Amino acid sequence: MTSLTNPEKDRYNLTAPEVFANPYPTYRRILQQEPVYWNDFLEGWYLMRYQDVAFAMQDKRISAKRPPISKLSQLEQQNIFPLLESLSKWMLFCDPPEHTRLRTLFNKAFTPNIIGSMAPSIHSLVNQLIDSIYERGNIDIIHDLAYPIPAIVIAQMLGANSEDYEQFKKWSSDLAKFFGLFRMNPEILTNAKKSLLEMKQYFHFILEERRCQPQDDLISSLIFAQEKENSLSDEEILSNCVFLTFAGHETTTNLIANGLLALLANPSEMQKLKNDPSLITTAVEEFLRYDSPVQRQARIALTNLEINGQQIRTGQRLFLVIGAANRDPEQFSNPDNLDITRSHNPHLAFGKGTHFCLGASLARLEAQIAINTIVQRLPHLRLDTDRIEWYENPSLRGMKSMPVAFNF
Repeated sequence: MTSLTNPEKDRYNLTAPEVFANPYPTYRRILQQEPVYWNDFLEGWYLMRYQDVAFAMQDKRISAKRPPISKLSQLEQQNIFPLLESLSKWMLFCDPPEHTRLRTLFNKAFTPNIIGSMAPSIHSLVNQLIDSIYERGNIDIIHDLAYPIPAIVIAQMLGANSEDYEQFKKWSSDLAKFFGLFRMNPEILTNAKKSLLEMKQYFHFILEERRCQPQDDLISSLIFAQEKENSLSDEEILSNCVFLTFAGHETTTNLIANGLLALLANPSEMQKLKNDPSLITTAVEEFLRYDSPVQRQARIALTNLEINGQQIRTGQRLFLVIGAANRDPEQFSNPDNLDITRSHNPHLAFGKGTHFCLGASLARLEAQIAINTIVQRLPHLRLDTDRIEWYENPSLRGMKSMPVAFNF
């Protein structure tokens, strides 16, 4: 595939396939040369330093609301209005007080007690999936394990049919492509709108069912809150169910797969985990830092401000490059080395401040159980390909497939 870059406007070639395959050398070069720089091609300021990214995540003068897509005609805006309208309801793209109200209601499903109580069922699910492929000797980590585990878990939490996870994959893939847009692409926009509307219709059916027959799931609890406090609309419930379905498995899939890939590339770290499974807690934090599933977040400046000597104007975009910040040598010693025993690890993979990831504790638990179980149950795990193909997405870092072989 040819690069999408205009060399005159993107001097660091950030959209080149080789950069998607391994962005970290390029990140380091930008961080050293101009850690806050204006990118004409992508029309925004890139923040690379840990200090600047952490600042932008927390400063109230910087908004999380979805930046407008560049150069859309009025007709194109009308065509995707349902998509943009629904995204505006995602708590991810809301500022306080809307964000605070939504997060308070959805938080009830992600308390430490609730997440902790899910461990046995996640263990059971992982073992069932491994049992189903164990005799084959070679699998695709993403298709067979890393995708179905979080997809099934979030479906069950919401009250959806876990057997529909393959349909979720198609819908989520269309949304992921939308979040990786460099410029307006009619086909990607149309597919994203179609998939989002289909997901909302899917959850609308469940919503109406639960109104008649409540169950022990998140949608039922949101209906209860809606009726008790009159503080949540159907549109907000449906839009955020789409958000949780998308975010609840898309990033965790990549966390599991990227973490396993990092272990395979670092056999000594793999052996440490095999010898001492209790290291999985610090290991998962290191995977989040070392190869973050979310590489970039977009923000908008609400006022003129200065970051590291650069003047940011009201309305300009800021791209918070988490992948670069998590390898900033001013914050982390030996940042390009994988160290699953790293004790001080204040990575930004889950964000910071108001928008710290709602599902962080669930993602951690799923990754800890999945990776530890795979490492212990699939001996002599090894890559079964000479070439990993990465999605060309600047925001979400993930592989298209990850073929592995193992001995049993």
